[in-house]
Amino acid sequence: MSVREQWDGGEWQQHCCKLLGLKHGEDIQFVPDRVRGDGGLEAYRLDDTIVYQCYAPKDCFTVEAQTNAQKKKIRDDIRKLVDNPLDTVALLGSGYMVRRWVLLTPEYDDKELVKYAREKSEKVRENPRPKWCHATFEIVMHTDRTLFAVEMAALYREPAGTIRLQIQEPHHGDLSVHVEPNITDSLTKKLLVDPSFATDTEYLAGYRDETLFDYIYGKNYLEQLQDRYPLAYETVSRRANATYRKLYRRLAAGNGGASDIEALTQELADGFINDIPVLDRVACQQLAQHYVAAWWITCPLRFRASA
Repeated sequence: MSVREQWDGGEWQQHCCKLLGLKHGEDIQFVPDRVRGDGGLEAYRLDDTIVYQCYAPKDCFTVEAQTNAQKKKIRDDIRKLVDNPLDTVALLGSGYMVRRWVLLTPEYDDKELVKYAREKSEKVRENPRPKWCHATFEIVMHTDRTLFAVEMAALYREPAGTIRLQIQEPHHGDLSVHVEPNITDSLTKKLLVDPSFATDTEYLAGYRDETLFDYIYGKNYLEQLQDRYPLAYETVSRRANATYRKLYRRLAAGNGGASDIEALTQELADGFINDIPVLDRVACQQLAQHYVAAWWITCPLRFRASA
């Protein structure tokens, strides 16, 4: 069971509009959606025959759910264009023929979505072909990484791996002074539920101190990241919050032990590496450890006792 990033629809739309603006400048026309929606498209290029629609599936934690949501989005928005051809022509301008309808989505992982897009494209061209529809009309899918690699780098204004903040590490001997007094005791009680900790006090103390270290060190890093690189900070926060929303379900699917926590930490680090190439890998790993430590310190759950 993999952890899938969850974008808020509004956040994804703003993100895509920034990238489209960087890529096309004044040659892109955005379509507002506050009054009676956007009519099935988010933006279109004035100097070409390509239109864009942004879509981030909501609460789709599996490939199947994500793909079904994306199919529905294509079906619903293309229907708007087909059912209202005069409105579409008025919006785009007479003589504008749509050659590509691009669905901008955070990720797509099933070739069935591509098959569906091809079938839907053919039906639009032959049913009969709307006035706005080019003879070679196709529905295609893209992510921000596949379509806007240059613009993504421009948003960060840094080459890959160049955010390297110098953060002073906390001393293991005085970790407790950096957290509230009850946190250490609360964390100890949670860890004691796991038999491997309950039977080895030295192991328990070491794991607890490493968790506190990761929490404090990562918190200091995040504060500097927020101050100096706010866009990178927002991306880190979004990925972490998406993981938090799925954390209970993820742990319930496993055995609830420390191994599940460690696997989740690595997946979160991999997510940071993929989302924020300007951060070096060591920082991504440390941030992942911080967020898992923060959850472990504040969550109401405890490890489930093993048989």
